[in-house]
Amino acid sequence: SWERTQGMYLPQIDDSLCINCGLCASVCPGLTHSYEPAGSALATVTGTVLDSYNAWSRNAELRHIGASGGVISTIVKELLSKRLYQSVFCLDTYDYNHQLCTKRFGTEDDLLSTPKSRYLSVSHENAIRYIKTHPNEKVILIANSCALRGLLSAIQKLKLDRDNYLLIGLFCDKVFQYNFVSYLEDRYCPGTSLSELHFKNKESGGWPGDMKLFPKNYDSFFVPLSERARLKDYFTPERCLYCVDKLNISADLSLGDNYTGKNSSKLGSNSVLIRTSRGLSAWKASCHTLEYYPVDISAVQKAQYLENRLDNLCYGDLKSPSHDLNPGIPRERSAQEFKQAWKYHIRRLHTGAVYSDSPKVLQKQLRQDNKKAGPILRFFRRCKNYLLRHLDP
Repeated sequence: SWERTQGMYLPQIDDSLCINCGLCASVCPGLTHSYEPAGSALATVTGTVLDSYNAWSRNAELRHIGASGGVISTIVKELLSKRLYQSVFCLDTYDYNHQLCTKRFGTEDDLLSTPKSRYLSVSHENAIRYIKTHPNEKVILIANSCALRGLLSAIQKLKLDRDNYLLIGLFCDKVFQYNFVSYLEDRYCPGTSLSELHFKNKESGGWPGDMKLFPKNYDSFFVPLSERARLKDYFTPERCLYCVDKLNISADLSLGDNYTGKNSSKLGSNSVLIRTSRGLSAWKASCHTLEYYPVDISAVQKAQYLENRLDNLCYGDLKSPSHDLNPGIPRERSAQEFKQAWKYHIRRLHTGAVYSDSPKVLQKQLRQDNKKAGPILRFFRRCKNYLLRHLDP
């Protein structure tokens, strides 16, 4: 079963029924995944890339309601309509009062309720149950990095035919834990709860979009994108602090927001990495429904701050000196250089983890951090981030 603890839904084991087979641990993506060494750390966490593109949907409706370019919804719609795959597992709700669980969609007509990013941890148990009982069905699975690795491990453990599954991976720069929704309700909707939350909604002025809140008792409204970015470091599961798989290297196709500064507009677009022959076949079958342009993988690496993500290697080594949380990736810096930064991150994450029980802990930390980062410093940080994304090296 699942139990919500410190903003996360965590598995609860019934010790009276457990037979200590170790199956759950053997498919856990946080314990079992190894990276294929590829020379440098940057090359290793980039993974295999056959082709890379910037793209957006030619379907105006899907592009409008999508988080960025509507590419995933468009590809899935086309693959289902051609019956190259029989079903897809994805989300159809923006209500976060309960644990998010994927559900099966069997036709392309059902997909208008699925776009937009959720940014929270998701249970894929329904997908696992289904593929166990329908081993011959061709299924599309969409997930962030850690969940997709877990799905891949389950496919291997169950001895299912890997070619029956198209794994579409989302670029992931940490997820939020569910206490973030509680914070938004307390901060912006006192006295009521949210029936829906859009983490990114382009109705506010185009991509990337602000948050859109839907309180139960009054009209919806927008909260600036900067608020979501500011709070991520407080409302993230600690395990995300040690993950370096931002580009989802285990996927057949990896997709995320296009921040390269090329081939985009206020309607949004995606960066697409084709990683396997399965991914390439899916791309060739659906790319006529997209507007797409080749992009160099180095531009994607830079736009996604992949070098900065390697700091997480050092945080992981500090967290677990005796067990490598990221095996296969060469270390190019000393973890001890990051000890103070790691402790600071942990303090901030603790304030979000205990928020439901002790909201004042977060309020105190936010006041302290606001004093350290005055308006001038915040302005220069925004300028730096803009330059890193938009200037050529």
